[in-house]
Amino acid sequence: MEYANSTNPKFVGGAAARGVWAKTIETTDTVAALAFNEACQGSFVKYATIELDESTRRNTTIIANPVDTKLWKEKSERIYLLVRNGLVMKIGGTRTGMKDRWGSYLCGHCVQQRNKKDGTSFPGKMSVTNAHLYHTIESDMLSTSANWEIWCWKLPVTIVTVDILGEPTNIVAQTFHAYETKCIKRFKDITGRIPLLCDNSDPTY
Repeated sequence: MEYANSTNPKFVGGAAARGVWAKTIETTDTVAALAFNEACQGSFVKYATIELDESTRRNTTIIANPVDTKLWKEKSERIYLLVRNGLVMKIGGTRTGMKDRWGSYLCGHCVQQRNKKDGTSFPGKMSVTNAHLYHTIESDMLSTSANWEIWCWKLPVTIVTVDILGEPTNIVAQTFHAYETKCIKRFKDITGRIPLLCDNSDPTY
């Protein structure tokens, strides 16, 4: 396949990695982000665009450009959508905010098919999920110039009171797994399947 930025060494060097890790994009069983957002009571807003990163200062090849840097860096629970050309490709959740979650996805760059700055191969200790997602987005943007965005739902803080050694104690509950599962279920109710880039959801909910 001929890539739009094939002359950039950053992308030339990643051809083997993309061949191993990139998934084929399918758009037949998905839903428009606007329609899905309506089905979720309008809870999602656009947080960032994803673009190819041609900078020589970084090894990574994709970058997220936040709409609001403060919201992007804010450490709180969120549900996020990865949106391609207006269609939902993934539903995920984070406990620590989108800056940290995106940083985790960028670790998907470090597969054994890529080299570090010193010319040696990465050990390949990254998350398989992150590797697939990172290379799928990179490959798709290089080959089709698709538009990728990140939409987020900032979750409300939930406080529960529990008895710890006889003392009532307020604890901030972690709820994003439940919200994420319900959103994936809503997506499946609409389309008949989970999003392309979702591997599973928490069966507890």
